[in-house]
Amino acid sequence: MLALASGAHASGDSFGFSASLAGAAKGHATFAATLAGRSLAWKLTFAGRATSAELVVAKLGISLCRPCSSPARGKVVLNAAQALLLEHGKTTARLHTKSGVLTGKVELLAVTGQTNSAGTTATEPAAGSGPSGSSWTATAVSLRGQSGNRFEFVCPPNVSATAGPVWGGGGEYFTDTSAVCPAAVMTGDILLQGGGLVVIEIRPGQPSYFGTTSNGITSQASGATPGSFVVVHDS
Repeated sequence: MLALASGAHASGDSFGFSASLAGAAKGHATFAATLAGRSLAWKLTFAGRATSAELVVAKLGISLCRPCSSPARGKVVLNAAQALLLEHGKTTARLHTKSGVLTGKVELLAVTGQTNSAGTTATEPAAGSGPSGSSWTATAVSLRGQSGNRFEFVCPPNVSATAGPVWGGGGEYFTDTSAVCPAAVMTGDILLQGGGLVVIEIRPGQPSYFGTTSNGITSQASGATPGSFVVVHDS
């Protein structure tokens, strides 16, 4: 497994991934990776050689190697949407061998704190230290693990065109990778065009999240995640 590095969505988190690939002629391969910013460092281990390998994210094939010799290593740069889909288990690793194709779902293994230059673990922002986000794409990932604490987000007016994706909302909970401002529109706490101040409370990860459409925002369903939040309605 590759060592974890700084997180894709927040400087205080690291995202580690793994996949087990199987398919033609009872072949087997393993995939391990870590997401640092939008740079995905990966490693593929398999028997023999392969003609090529790629990640399939949102129907787009991202080339890893061509040809490939085990163990194959490298880095690819993802965009923000691809990084979120990767974290939510929407990515497949695919290896092409002479015997056929091996595939496997890429799954999130762990989220850990980033180690700073002094060798200590970086701490999360303290409650009450100012807005935790001020855009329509800001998420609560950097606040993960602070269950029960509340944080403010400032949502500017008239910027709905840049609103980030939302997972959940069909119940009380949103994944902490969801954009907070559009989530608050869904709950009716702010208006899509007007914006405003939003307060959320950090909660533990939930086993599943239900997508829905509310107040002009459509969210997606998701499986289990390491963290979640709820919008505080007295904000």
